[in-house]
Amino acid sequence: MSGRPQIADSSWSTVTDQRIYAVWMGVIWAAVLLGFVPDLPRYFHESPPPPSILHFHAAVFFLWLILVTLQILWIETRKFRLHRQMGWLTVGVSALMVPSVLIAALVDQARQVGHPDYAPQFLATEFAEAASFCILMTAGVIFRRNPPAHKRLMLLSVISISDAGSARIFLYTFPIHFPGVAGFFVQAFWGNALILIAIAAWDFYRRGRLHPAVLYGAALIWTVEITATILNFSPTWHRAMARLVSAWGHAG
Repeated sequence: MSGRPQIADSSWSTVTDQRIYAVWMGVIWAAVLLGFVPDLPRYFHESPPPPSILHFHAAVFFLWLILVTLQILWIETRKFRLHRQMGWLTVGVSALMVPSVLIAALVDQARQVGHPDYAPQFLATEFAEAASFCILMTAGVIFRRNPPAHKRLMLLSVISISDAGSARIFLYTFPIHFPGVAGFFVQAFWGNALILIAIAAWDFYRRGRLHPAVLYGAALIWTVEITATILNFSPTWHRAMARLVSAWGHAG
């Protein structure tokens, strides 16, 4: 989407970042697949069956993830024109992401009312991540003619909504709930924390400093995650979200 690279600061040349972004996308893909694929048999045998909006949300998410991956691969193979042409399709699919996330989250909570797993307070995570995704995607588009910033912002937008995969891996590996705010944060966001630290470490290793997009993007993601974690333990937030789910009513 950025077209032919235009680099204002040669010290941030994207040549020195070749392949590493493909590696990080591979890590994200591994986390998503390892987190969700083992749960598919249970998901497809639920009774009553999951509503169509959940299928639609999953399809939009995976299509978007495929497009972002292709965007990175086209840059790595120097197919700049194809990257630019398909970039706007990626933006278009991104526009579907937020409503599909929010509607799917509300429907999923509505169908769990009365069940032991009902947790309307978890909507804090969905709402907060949708907000950070919007901000990072918008910034990525705005900085599309600044390749070092653009590629970091796009990767950060992926990270901002990909924590569910690593969270599920944690639960499969350690089928216990760590208590308290810190325990929730570790279980939900450990994967995001590790890859954000890896991205920052790469910048320091290659250039001895942190790119502003990584600094501000990681700060945004962690602020959102900490806020969502705190809200998950707020009785006031729980009551507000329970009223919202009740007013929504639609369970698919």
